[in-house]
Amino acid sequence: MSNGAETTALTQPTFPLKAPGTAVVHAGPRQAPRIVSVPTRSSEHLVELSEGADLFAALEQCLTDFAVPGIMGEFVSGQFGRIDYVHPAYGPDAEHPMSFTEAFSVDDPTQLRHASATIGFREGTPFCHIHGSWTGADGETKGGHLLPGTSAGPAGLRIRLFALSDARLISEVDPETGFSAFAPAPARTFPSDPAEHGRFPSDEEPPQSTTGAVPSPPSLDAVVSRVRPGEILDEAVLAVCRTAGFDSAEVVASLGSTTGAVFVNGSAPWPAVEFTYLSGTVTGATADGASSAGPQNPHPQISLSGEVVDVAGEVRSGVLEPGANPVAVTFELFVRRTA
Repeated sequence: MSNGAETTALTQPTFPLKAPGTAVVHAGPRQAPRIVSVPTRSSEHLVELSEGADLFAALEQCLTDFAVPGIMGEFVSGQFGRIDYVHPAYGPDAEHPMSFTEAFSVDDPTQLRHASATIGFREGTPFCHIHGSWTGADGETKGGHLLPGTSAGPAGLRIRLFALSDARLISEVDPETGFSAFAPAPARTFPSDPAEHGRFPSDEEPPQSTTGAVPSPPSLDAVVSRVRPGEILDEAVLAVCRTAGFDSAEVVASLGSTTGAVFVNGSAPWPAVEFTYLSGTVTGATADGASSAGPQNPHPQISLSGEVVDVAGEVRSGVLEPGANPVAVTFELFVRRTA
């Protein structure tokens, strides 16, 4: 759901449950804008961690190694040696329906299934938010929100990182939800040549929202976004692409939560699931309708797939049903231009 939240013991709900995909209105004051986006240049790196490596320390060190203020990551292959984690749980009441379990530990090596990470800063110190899933030696699959203390196993870990030159990722407590969440902020002043770059915000100006109309210049090949509760996930992806001027794009290295999950073939229960990954493609995002001589399919096409961890710690995956998955607490979304 979010990073840095306090955990609670696993309990059964004391309030009526709703259907997967039912939006949640949180108890805190509603924040605006609902989608905060920062366009950025990105560079791709493949990092390999050896057995015993401290996962959080290694990823946080990459901020210094690559000299960037933010990184998004997706795990490619390998093993965990030790895992400390929590997973979604029912909250104390209907106004606060989401929480976390107590912390669990897995001490034996497990095989990586999926994991995604946001790497930035909290109170000025490097900080990671990681969701993952794994399969144990007994064949059982589990997943959750990873905690410091997690390490690489005998086969190591291979992680694909996207270093963001122009977006500083900052984790702060959100007054709307009461959970901590990452949001991007501009990290530099962009060059002012309008023919090449257009106008973008300086460090002193607020982040761009997807309600704006400033396209991303060709040199900025990606957008990192924070999506707030209640926003429909696929609609948010499309809005981000349109604002950035990306006609075609891919979603990678993204994580967050929705209110349960609604897949094309199945669902996961309300009130919250955490995504260990979200991936997909967008085409025709800037299409505005067909003319008589226009394309055969002028409408935007978006397809998203993901894997989630539910309130029982169970892992489910599939293609997301369009228009059916509102964000629960936050979503850390990373979109790369493909055309």
